[in-house]
Amino acid sequence: MKRIVQAIFLLMSALALGFAVYYLVEGRSGAAAASRPVATRQIVAPSPGSANDQGGAADAAAGSPVNRVPALPNELMLNATSLNVDQDDDDEQVLTLRRTDQADGRLSIVVADYVQQRKSWVRAWAGDTLSTKLTTFSIQAKDLVGDHGITIICMGMDDENEQTLVAFREKASVDPEGTCSFEEVLSLAADSIQIGEAERSEAYQLGQSKGDSWPVYAYMRDKDSANLLDQVKERYAWDPKAGRYAKTGSERIPGAQVERETVAKVLTGSEKDFETFLQGVWYESDMSPLDPAAKLILFDKDSDSISFYRPEAQEVYRWTESHPTRYGLYVRCQNDSVDNLVRLMDIELTGSDIVAIRVFEDLQMKMDPEDRWDGSFRKMPRDLPKAAGDSSKAPGDAVSRDGSTGLAKPKLKVEGPYRSQDGSELSFAQPRYSLKAPSAPAESGSFELYSLGSDTVLDLVALKPDGLSARKTYKLKYSETKVGKDLLRRIVLSPAKASIGGLELLQEDDLNLEQRVKGN
Repeated sequence: MKRIVQAIFLLMSALALGFAVYYLVEGRSGAAAASRPVATRQIVAPSPGSANDQGGAADAAAGSPVNRVPALPNELMLNATSLNVDQDDDDEQVLTLRRTDQADGRLSIVVADYVQQRKSWVRAWAGDTLSTKLTTFSIQAKDLVGDHGITIICMGMDDENEQTLVAFREKASVDPEGTCSFEEVLSLAADSIQIGEAERSEAYQLGQSKGDSWPVYAYMRDKDSANLLDQVKERYAWDPKAGRYAKTGSERIPGAQVERETVAKVLTGSEKDFETFLQGVWYESDMSPLDPAAKLILFDKDSDSISFYRPEAQEVYRWTESHPTRYGLYVRCQNDSVDNLVRLMDIELTGSDIVAIRVFEDLQMKMDPEDRWDGSFRKMPRDLPKAAGDSSKAPGDAVSRDGSTGLAKPKLKVEGPYRSQDGSELSFAQPRYSLKAPSAPAESGSFELYSLGSDTVLDLVALKPDGLSARKTYKLKYSETKVGKDLLRRIVLSPAKASIGGLELLQEDDLNLEQRVKGN
């Protein structure tokens, strides 16, 4: 009996000791966990026009990837991007944030750098910008000075609808761990800002010599002139002695003699008035609109789309938002097939039917270097004359819904699967399509139907595995017949090339497809 009591006593003692050790370890690990910094989630930029874009607590909407460094208590992380800002072998992470204790709502950036000695990421440097509107904000890393150093360039817009630019130049690090550091060398807010980028020598490209520094130009309204389009152009250049950019001169630029009535109707400060003015087709002002090499831009606010047409390809973007500027409009548009491919367009009125356009691409995407859209564009006239010997309809015969010149939307709609005799299947579900063929890999993407002259055009924009898009253009012929109680729909797709003069058929085989709709 005594042995049983002793065994029970030893067992209970062991259990008590085990519970004590368990709670001691758990308490210490909990305290350690509480003392560790909380990982900050990357916040996805809010959709255009949403409440999240107005600042405040809504900016901290749920995101997905984890940031490399935690946010401070007064910070809301909004976006993150990877850039090499210190010329080492690895990319740094540049975070965009808004500070909750600042009433002006300006955006700031934080550079997170990886320290090899610690085997961890650290908050290396932070800087403030003049921008307040997140969806107009862009970050670039360029050699602005020409000495092979890196400058972080932050561009965007503020609450006064002025364009902003703040440049931070890399400086020698005094940190024994070698983390990167920057200093502000230029801060501007103006009606329009432009970096005077120019090609540098081959010796510079090979790292054998320095290059010329790029000037920065700021354009503002000439307050001493009664003409609304007269501007003052200020030039800023790199001052090596001061170690920053300095103003080196200014000049008055007379505006075009635009009819006062046009100015009064267009430059009202309302984005809707300028959007109405843009509606339709615009072509390069220094070329004939009938020239096969001419680039075209179709602004269609009714369908919230902007289409870019050039000889090699056509691209369709969703018109996501607009911001009025003193001389025009700042537009953000998003590729219809690749969601993270964004174009920011600065559009200025320079004549009664002419606009100057500057386009800023998303630098995280691999873009075609020939795909440049900066320049002067003229609005397509309604009575555009035909080219000599051209019996087809002129592009001016295609009229958009508001009566202006444009590429009209056809009444025809295609939905569901269409099949060919060789087993190919082309399926439509607006605005997406998918194509399956026995002898080729399956593809999918977006499609668009429009009328060009008397022809119906089908554009298939396929999304490739590398994230880029490939466009195919077809002339579409549609017919339907009754077969008993069934309805047989036929489409013939002829490979073609679209230009302002119409469709040019290519020497390739047609694709014949059918869709049978069972009758009751």
